[in-house]
Amino acid sequence: MTRTAWYMGHSEADVGDRAILIGDPDRIDRIAPLLGEVRFLPVKRGLRTITGRFNGHRVTVAAFGMGAPIATIVLHELAHLGVRRLVRIGTAMHYPPARPGEFLVSATGIPHDGTSPGYGGTPGVPVAADPALVARLVASVEARGAVARTGSYATFDAFYRDMFGIDPEGAAHAAATRARLIADGVLASDMETAALLTAARALGVECATLCLGTVDAITQEKLAPEPLAAGEALLFAATLAAIAD
Repeated sequence: MTRTAWYMGHSEADVGDRAILIGDPDRIDRIAPLLGEVRFLPVKRGLRTITGRFNGHRVTVAAFGMGAPIATIVLHELAHLGVRRLVRIGTAMHYPPARPGEFLVSATGIPHDGTSPGYGGTPGVPVAADPALVARLVASVEARGAVARTGSYATFDAFYRDMFGIDPEGAAHAAATRARLIADGVLASDMETAALLTAARALGVECATLCLGTVDAITQEKLAPEPLAAGEALLFAATLAAIAD
């Protein structure tokens, strides 16, 4: 019997055996021209998905929005349909020594989210990304003349408390979290990576994260639009080359 994804609505025939997971659904339109034979799949619950060809492989690109619960639903459904290799790409908050515009590869993810325990994760205990996939991502970024840093991603649910302050209480809480993460040598923080790595381990699929460092965790300054656009283009190219290797 043909398998069908509960939320995404796609079937096994709709997807490739490798996939890129992105947060912002608008990136679907910007990465699509890099693929051949692109098919835009029906949108379900706002989840945009395309499948095309790159270097002779069928590659699916799926947008999840933001946050660990929906990101892991998308990963789990794609794994259920036969996807065996997945890379989460996007942007992330970075910590020293990472600098704005550098590329951040997840060696491990540290769960501080509510989704990871459902897949056997333990809060605060790192889970490893697929090492071969990590190596391919690093090599692909460096082959394009950019800096790739490898390290730990700390994953949280409460963006405006644990990661970024827009009010006094949030600023104080985020500052305390930031100091702890810097002391622990964390490279980046986001809302998905640790949960995705934990779910991938439980499901027996390859997974890693490659993000562009766009928000300085100390100053909360954002990368300017021009280097952001250039970084996104390199992010797409490097990921496609690595995942279709």
